[in-house]
Amino acid sequence: MTSNSPEHDNSSAPGGRPAGSVPSGTPSQDQGRSSAASGPASPRATGSGDAATGTSAARPGTPKPGTSAKGRKGGKAASSGGDWNVFRTVVVLVGLVLAAFGAYYLILGTAGLPDTEGTPVNPTLESQFRFFSAMMVGVGAAFITIAIKFQWANMLWLVCLMVFVGGIGRVLSWAFSGTPNYVLIILMVVELAFPPALLVWHKYIAKTSDLRKEFAQRG
Repeated sequence: MTSNSPEHDNSSAPGGRPAGSVPSGTPSQDQGRSSAASGPASPRATGSGDAATGTSAARPGTPKPGTSAKGRKGGKAASSGGDWNVFRTVVVLVGLVLAAFGAYYLILGTAGLPDTEGTPVNPTLESQFRFFSAMMVGVGAAFITIAIKFQWANMLWLVCLMVFVGGIGRVLSWAFSGTPNYVLIILMVVELAFPPALLVWHKYIAKTSDLRKEFAQRG
C-alpha cells in the first residue's frame, strides 16, 4: 500500500532531482563555466578597451608626436648656422690678410715691394704708395667688422667691389707699364677672382637659408 504522507511527497523534486538541488543549466553555473573557460583577460582585449574609451598607453621607445619634425627643424637650423659660421670665418681671414699686407707696406713703403732693391726712392711715389697702403688696412678692417657685425653684410658687396677694382688697376698697370713681378700678378688674379666668388657664396647661403625656413614652416 502506497503511503501518501507529506514526508514522502517532499523527498524528491519534479524530474527526479532531490529537493534543494540546483539544475545544471542554471545561470550561476553557466557564468562560472564561461569565466573559467575564458581565463584572464588578454592584453589585446585590454588595449582594445583602452582604445574604445579613447585612451591609449604609450609604448616604451615610441617618439611623441611632433618629435621627428622638431628634430628635422633643429638639424636644418644647425646646418644653416654652420654654413654662415664658415663663411664668416673666411671673411675674417680675408680681412686679416689684407690688413697685414697694408700694414707691411705702410711701414716699409715701396722698399717692401719686390724688384726695388737699389733703386732711388721717389718721394711722390712713396707718399702715394703709403696712402693706399693705409687704405688697404681700412679695407681689411671692414671685412673683419662685417664678419663680426653680420647685420652689416650688405656692405660686403662694397668692400668686395673695392678689392675687385684694385685688381683692375693692376691690369691697367700691366697693360701700360709692362709686366710686374710674379708676386703682383698672383695678387692681381686673387683680387679679380676672389671677391666675385665670395659674393656668389654669400648669395648661395642666403638663398638656401631662406628655402630651409620656408620648408620648415610648411612642414
